[in-house]
Amino acid sequence: MTMLRQDPLTGRWVIFAADRSRRPNEYPLRQRDTSGADRCPFCPGHESETTPEILALGRPAGASADGPGWRMRVFRNMFPALVPADAPPDAATGPLLGGRPAAGRAGIGHHEVVAYSPDHAAAPHTLAPGAWTELLGVLRDRSRVFARHPDVRYVSPFCNHGPEAGATLVHPHMQIIGAPEVPLLAVGKAEGFARHRAAHGTCLLCELATAEERDGARLVGANAAWLAMAPWASRFPWELLFVPRRHGASLNQATDSELVGLGTLLVPALRGLAKRHGDCSLNIVIHSAAVDAAGEDEGDGAYHWHLEVLPRLSRPAGFEVGTGYTINAVRPEDVAAALRSDGKNP
Repeated sequence: MTMLRQDPLTGRWVIFAADRSRRPNEYPLRQRDTSGADRCPFCPGHESETTPEILALGRPAGASADGPGWRMRVFRNMFPALVPADAPPDAATGPLLGGRPAAGRAGIGHHEVVAYSPDHAAAPHTLAPGAWTELLGVLRDRSRVFARHPDVRYVSPFCNHGPEAGATLVHPHMQIIGAPEVPLLAVGKAEGFARHRAAHGTCLLCELATAEERDGARLVGANAAWLAMAPWASRFPWELLFVPRRHGASLNQATDSELVGLGTLLVPALRGLAKRHGDCSLNIVIHSAAVDAAGEDEGDGAYHWHLEVLPRLSRPAGFEVGTGYTINAVRPEDVAAALRSDGKNP
């Protein structure tokens, strides 16, 4: 059973998914172990240990589904954070506030896994640009499908790589969740885009990208379609932000050539992180506009989609958790300079 409850003090939505406590965890000692392919449910030959596949790439025409021979495979999460429309309602009643119970609802949504390599030891930084392009294309296509579900208001493709980033299985994979409520962070970003557009008639992120490219101090790399930078107010050490030059509200609007450009820019940045921090835990998150009841992007086009790489090299402590402040020990200017130097001295 899954359910959503909204914190009346902050407006933040919380997902309760008790079944996720039963997930297998390959990190009991919080140590990376890539030797367990023989018992990994995501490895080739173990397809029966996942839910039936939704999509697979790489098998020859006519090959049987749910068997080996794939290079990428998509299936429903066996321990989902949200479940399709047959989810039961929350049996509990929220506290009465102003004569009405606090907001809550059934945990209706969608949750899929994308095993992006058959190689148990692969990692985000080991993928070639072409493999990243193919993965991003699959995420875009699945995101478009999720957006068409009437119970989905927000679609989030993401990667949890390593135990500090929330992974419980070593095998390389990404996930995508379609949620029935727009999360507080996405609401805040959408409001920021709308305010800037109303006040200045421009896109906040378009303007930011232009300014950072002109200044150059925090610029990591650029190509015809994308800019990569260490954000001015980075929350995490070695955090990176990737911004498409062409304004678009969501991953769903990305062209094939834009995904090629993103893969080309993403790989050297990830390898630069690995060069300094090894196969570190990190999250990769794609931020898009919320979707309306018709599956279209909300916000009159003000939102500008983007991708973040969030290395988990430090842990939030009491001050950060209790206030919303973050403390970052690494200046973004130093991050950008270090990663730019890789291009000069490969």
